[in-house]
Amino acid sequence: MDWLCAFKVRRDGTDRTGIRTALRRLEAGRVVGVFPEGGIRAGKGSVLNGAPMWPGVSAICVMAGKPIVPSVILGTDRLYRKRNWFSFRRVPVWIGIGEPIFPGADTSGTAARESVQTSLASAFVAIKEKLVSEFKLSPNDLPATPQGRKRENYLP
Repeated sequence: MDWLCAFKVRRDGTDRTGIRTALRRLEAGRVVGVFPEGGIRAGKGSVLNGAPMWPGVSAICVMAGKPIVPSVILGTDRLYRKRNWFSFRRVPVWIGIGEPIFPGADTSGTAARESVQTSLASAFVAIKEKLVSEFKLSPNDLPATPQGRKRENYLP
């Protein structure tokens, strides 16, 4: 992870060091990738289904004054199956990228963060729906809980 310039972030909402690191990197003109779900979540607990996300990403957007480019990756559940890692085995994964979301210039503080967070949540759901529609994805192509992946009829 060091080669990727990744840095640790505590997910409990108290990590000021992670936010400062992200802000420094953005100010230096670098890109910062954030997973706003804060871990693997699927089903009703997923941001893709309208569940809440950690507020850090919207706070960073507002503090840095930089846009967020929402992205959704579907099909990665296939990577849990050992047989899909065999040589020459290819499994489809779909990536959708939305329009940048800019922090509101006319608002600040809590209102600005909430506005970014609402826009980001809507963008995630819209991107997922576009991928499902455009590529005719089935429920097996969408993220599943660990319990769901263990079902016998689940064959991504």
